[in-house]
Amino acid sequence: MTEVTEQARRDPLPRDAVVNGRDHRVKESLVQIPGLLRVRGRLRTDLAILGGLLVVLAFLWGRGRHVWFWIDEGIAVGVSTQPLAEIPASLRLDGSPPLYYVLLHLWTSLFGSSEAATHTLSLLFALAVVPAALWAGWSLFGRRTGWMCAALAALNPFVAYYANETRMYSLVTLLALLTTATFLHGFVFGNRRYLPAFAVVLTLLVYTHSWGLFLAAGAAAAVLPCAVVRPDRRRTLVDAALAFGAVGVLYLPWVPTLLYQVAHDPNPWSRRPTLVGLRDSVAVAFGGREAVVALGVGSFAALVGVMKRPLSRNAVAVGAMLIMPVVVLAGGWFSAVWGYRYLGVVVPPLMLVLAFGLAHGGNLAVPAIVLTAFFAAPLGVKVPPYQKSNAKEVAQQAAASLQPGDLVISPDFSQIPLLAYYLPSGLRYAGAHGPVDDVQVTDWRDSLERMRESRPEAAIPPLIEGLPTGGRILMMCPDLTETPDLVEFHQLVQQYCTEIEALLRGDDRLRLENLVEAPDGVTLTSFDGWLFIKETSA
Repeated sequence: MTEVTEQARRDPLPRDAVVNGRDHRVKESLVQIPGLLRVRGRLRTDLAILGGLLVVLAFLWGRGRHVWFWIDEGIAVGVSTQPLAEIPASLRLDGSPPLYYVLLHLWTSLFGSSEAATHTLSLLFALAVVPAALWAGWSLFGRRTGWMCAALAALNPFVAYYANETRMYSLVTLLALLTTATFLHGFVFGNRRYLPAFAVVLTLLVYTHSWGLFLAAGAAAAVLPCAVVRPDRRRTLVDAALAFGAVGVLYLPWVPTLLYQVAHDPNPWSRRPTLVGLRDSVAVAFGGREAVVALGVGSFAALVGVMKRPLSRNAVAVGAMLIMPVVVLAGGWFSAVWGYRYLGVVVPPLMLVLAFGLAHGGNLAVPAIVLTAFFAAPLGVKVPPYQKSNAKEVAQQAAASLQPGDLVISPDFSQIPLLAYYLPSGLRYAGAHGPVDDVQVTDWRDSLERMRESRPEAAIPPLIEGLPTGGRILMMCPDLTETPDLVEFHQLVQQYCTEIEALLRGDDRLRLENLVEAPDGVTLTSFDGWLFIKETSA
C-alpha cells in the first residue's frame, strides 16, 4: 500500500484513481483499446488505399516518361549540366530561380539526362502531391476532406501533365500545397509549431519559381482577416512578421539576381492575358468547364453555408484560400509575366477549397467527383514520343550527315540548347544575329531588342563563307503557320526563318540535300528542317 501511495504522490491522479492499491487508469486503458484498434485499422486501410492509388497513378502518369523534349526542357537540361556552383550565375541569363536546376543537376548526375530519367524526377514530385493533399485536407478539416483533396489531386490534369515535363512545375505545385496548408495551420488555426515549416516551404517555393513571390504576397494579404477574427491579434501579427521576415532574409541573397533579371526583360514571349483567357486557363487546370461546373455544384452549397458564419475558423480558412489565388492571378496579370504552366501556385489553394466544399456537400459530393473523373481524369497519357516536339526526329535524320565543324542555324535562339542535346557534339551554332558560343544556356536578356536588331543578311553569309567544301548546314525553324495571334518575338522568328531560307536557297554554292517537315499532332513546337551541303568554295 505504501508503494502505491508513494507512486500516487509522484504521479498525481484524480482522488478516486487509486483505490485498494489498484490504478483505475489501467481499467480505463483497457476500455480504450478497442477504439485504438479501430483507429489503427482505419489508418492501415487508408495507407493501403493511398499506396494502391499511387501505384495506379505511377503507371498512368509514367507512361509519358519517354516523350521527347521540347524547347523549355532542352533549356532546363542545358542549365542543369553546368557545374553546380555555376548554375546561379547561368540563371542571370535565363530568368529563373536556382532550386529546381540544382536538384535536376544532382538527379542527372545519378540517373542520367534522358527523357525518361529527367521526367521521372518530375513524376516523383507529382506523385508526392497526392499524399500531401491527403495530409493537408485531413489535418486541417478532417479525414473526409483529406480524401476529397487527394482525389482531386489524382484527377487533376495539370498535375498529371507536368508529371512528364522536365521543368519545375510539379515541384512548384507540391511546395505551393505545403505552403497553403502550413499557413492555415499557423495563422488560421493558431498552431504556432507550423510557422517554421511555413517559412521553410515558402522559401523553397520562391527559390523554385518567381510566381512563388505572388503566393507569398497572397499569404501576407490573407494574414489580415486572420488577425481580425482571432482574439490574440497582436501575436498573429508578430508571428507573421517573424515568419515572412525569415523568408525575406533567406531569399535576400537571390534578390540582386532577381532585380537584374527583371531589368533585362527575360520574357519576350509573354503577354498579359485577357480576363476571359485567365478564367479559361484556370478552368483547364481543373479539367475544363464541365469539370468545374461539376465541382462547383458539388461544393457551392457547403461553401455558402460556411461563409454565413464569417467569423468562424472554417470561414476564415476558406477566405484565406480564396485570397491567395486571387492575389497570384492579379500579380501575373499586372506584371504581364504569364504562362499557363505557372498555375502550379494557383491550383493547390483552390483544390483545398473545393475539397472542403465537397466534403461538406452531402449527397452532391460523390456525383461531382464521378463527373470530374469522367471529364478530367488524365487517362490518355500514353502519347506519341513527338507529341511535344519533333526536334529529336529532325536531329536524328540529319545526324548521320553531319560532321564536327558543320553549322546549325536556328533563327529562334532558344531552340539551340534543345538542338545541342539531340545533335552530335562538335557542331557550330548560330541564330539570326550570328554565332552562338554557349549552347547550353539561353541568353534571354533583352532578347526582344536583340531580335529586332538582328540582320540575317549580314550575319549568315560570313558563316557560309567560312564553311569548307563538303560542309553542311542544318537549318531548323518552328512551324508557326498554324499559330494564331503571334507575339512580336515569334513574328520575328517567322520573318527570319523566311529570310534565312531564301539566303540559303539562293546561294549557288549550296545544294538542298534534305527537307524534313513537321508531322501532325505536335502540341508545343513543331519543326521543319533543311539540310544543305556546300559544293563549291567560289
